[in-house]
Amino acid sequence: MKFIFTLISAFVILTVSVYSQPKEEVRSVWLTTVYNLDWPKTTGANTQKQEMINLLDKLKAANFNTIMLQVRGRGDLLYPSAIEPWAKILTGTLGSNPGYDPLAFTIQEAHKRGMEVHAWWVAVKVYGTGTPPNTSPRHIVLKRPDLCKLYSNEWWLDMGYPDSKTYLLNLAVEMIRNYALDGIHFDFLRYPNPDFDDAASYSLYGTGQDKSTWRRNNISNFVYALYDSVQRIRPQMKVGTAPIGIYRDLSTCNSGWDAYTQVFQDSRRWMLARKHDYLSPQIYWPFNNCPRFDTLMIDWVNGSGGRHVYAGIATYRMAASEGDWPASEILAQVDSSRKFGGKGQTYFRTQSFLDNQKSIYSLIKANQYLYPANIPSMAWKDAVKPLSPGNLQIVSIDSTHYKLIWSKPAAASDGDTAIYYNVYRDDNPDIDFTDIKKVVGFRVVNDTSFNITFTTPPVNMVFYAVTAYDKGYNESLPSNTVYAGYVGIDERYASSFKLNQNYPNPFSQLTMINYQLSARSKVELKVYDILGREFAVIVDEEKQQGSYEVEFNAGSLPSGVYYLELIAGKQKALRKMMVIK
Repeated sequence: MKFIFTLISAFVILTVSVYSQPKEEVRSVWLTTVYNLDWPKTTGANTQKQEMINLLDKLKAANFNTIMLQVRGRGDLLYPSAIEPWAKILTGTLGSNPGYDPLAFTIQEAHKRGMEVHAWWVAVKVYGTGTPPNTSPRHIVLKRPDLCKLYSNEWWLDMGYPDSKTYLLNLAVEMIRNYALDGIHFDFLRYPNPDFDDAASYSLYGTGQDKSTWRRNNISNFVYALYDSVQRIRPQMKVGTAPIGIYRDLSTCNSGWDAYTQVFQDSRRWMLARKHDYLSPQIYWPFNNCPRFDTLMIDWVNGSGGRHVYAGIATYRMAASEGDWPASEILAQVDSSRKFGGKGQTYFRTQSFLDNQKSIYSLIKANQYLYPANIPSMAWKDAVKPLSPGNLQIVSIDSTHYKLIWSKPAAASDGDTAIYYNVYRDDNPDIDFTDIKKVVGFRVVNDTSFNITFTTPPVNMVFYAVTAYDKGYNESLPSNTVYAGYVGIDERYASSFKLNQNYPNPFSQLTMINYQLSARSKVELKVYDILGREFAVIVDEEKQQGSYEVEFNAGSLPSGVYYLELIAGKQKALRKMMVIK
């Protein structure tokens, strides 16, 4: 692809990113449900379902591949539970059944589109101003008021009580057992501020520890127990959190309200202890002020212990009341997150893309997300690659239409086989499998074939290969390579290698086939049906350079379309023939 370089300077960065798009990258949004901010905007099961379908379709069209769906907003849920009530945002009434399961529906629809769903939980903040009404099951503020504290007109769990950890753990395990989620994703997994009133729980359970250390341990103990539970129940499920954007003061510029000292959130420890799979830190600052996006991004990646960091990017800051950022700031942050080793991006909020605020949806779709991306694998969860697709063949339907056919690989040593396939195309036989631009068939699911269409008959060789992906997003080694186009048209062989059209064509029983060889070589001349199955071997022997004519008797073949394939050394040609009886 070529670009016209007359764009205004704010968008010059876009032309570079298209060429450097990674083949694997998480592209996600925080889909905010609390206060009906992103979804749902409508009432009623059918309209809410259609709204979700439209939302997923729009994100998929821009090559997003993950959604962080807020399923627990303020101690209420987007799915049926024996522990907490239905979310108020679904019907307008806390605890009211919406008539369907929004989480199950979203998982089903997202998976149809090859998108992951992570259940986004607001963990420790459990309610806003006032007290919740009576519901069945009762809200945690009413059920266990001894565990809840009012701070700045909002209710928070006091994580100093062991029962708070147990409550959250039981609630999470209920969901993990019941839903085929790809991940669980925490927010507000922290204290609100240093002046939170937890003197009572500290006096009971502090056991002489420094209070700051004790608070961090309270959060971390839940994280460790949760991760261990996930590993036992659903080991492929990912665990992540959205920590606040400054882990700990770095410098005079990159300092302020930090996670470690102000809200007692030691997410770096979780990663290094192998009790988290990823973080999406909320790096909600631009490049040209303090704190700085780029410096903080580097710090998060450096402290990740080799696990994944998905940059939390503030699209909401494009609003005039929130900073009035230009769209170019958001796009530059995508490029920066890639440059410094991030494995993806998560955006707050989804509505910026749904509204195409400052053309951000159009710009990212046409530039940074022009090509799709596979979700990155996690070697600590699954390091075994699937076996390669087998016996890749290419069949010519006519001069501009071809079909690739391959076989599904057997199970690898871990029992996994292909979940989907990627089809690569290159003008070079040494296909560059690292380049997403070479992928012409992305996420081919439930099929072992792929149709190819040229606008005009190919005059040069075009090479194809296929790889398999397993459920852990491990990519196999490539299949064998095949090619379309008549080698006889290549200048090297134009006058001396050729497979002529058989005559007569169509025919009922006997037909004549002429071919030319450019040099002495092993020759195979075979007949295949339209599905690529071999029906006859006409020639299979060493031949000298020259012209040849053979007769083919199709008396045993039923009527239909067949293909002649001539292979002589590295040269190959195809012709279509018709048998009519």
